Amino acid sequence: MTEVVGTAAGKSGKTSPALVASLFTVATAQLMLVLDDSVVNVALPSIQRELDVRAVHLSWVVNAYILAFGALLMLGGRIGDLWGRCRTVQVGLIVFVVASLAGGLGQTAGMLIGARGLQGLGAALIAPNVLALITTTFAERKLRDTALSLYGAMSGLGVVIGLLVGGVLTGTLGWRWVFFINNP
Repeated sequence: MTEVVGTAAGKSGKTSPALVASLFTVATAQLMLVLDDSVVNVALPSIQRELDVRAVHLSWVVNAYILAFGALLMLGGRIGDLWGRCRTVQVGLIVFVVASLAGGLGQTAGMLIGARGLQGLGAALIAPNVLALITTTFAERKLRDTALSLYGAMSGLGVVIGLLVGGVLTGTLGWRWVFFINNP
């Protein structure tokens, strides 16, 4: 991904492979963030049984992610402004993936809730900077609109795929795999 502002298409009017790769990367990042939120909801009953989590604490498996994400979203955007958007997205992805691994390996409800909070931090670093990268990378209006449409489509697709994949993974491999799915 580059942070070069300019025309997204060359003189021939074709989109460069580097821009297609950039769009694929940011769309995949958005899919991962939304998918992770919905995939965990399906695994909650299994998590409750295996880790013996009381019902009053079970909601924190979801809420830790949402609260950290929402509370740190503006800070993530500002860090991207100061530190560089690409670097911030990369660090956010690393934090998100490591936290996903920690969540999958978690042995207690506290470990799982802490890992979900770290996932929210990673997501807060990724989400605003992905949008900024789209608007700065695709300067040509038509290409930018297409890129933003794909970004939005990934959000909807992530919710649907998350529910389906969450059910399959939880039913076949176990609830831990809803976190391990982010690691490849």
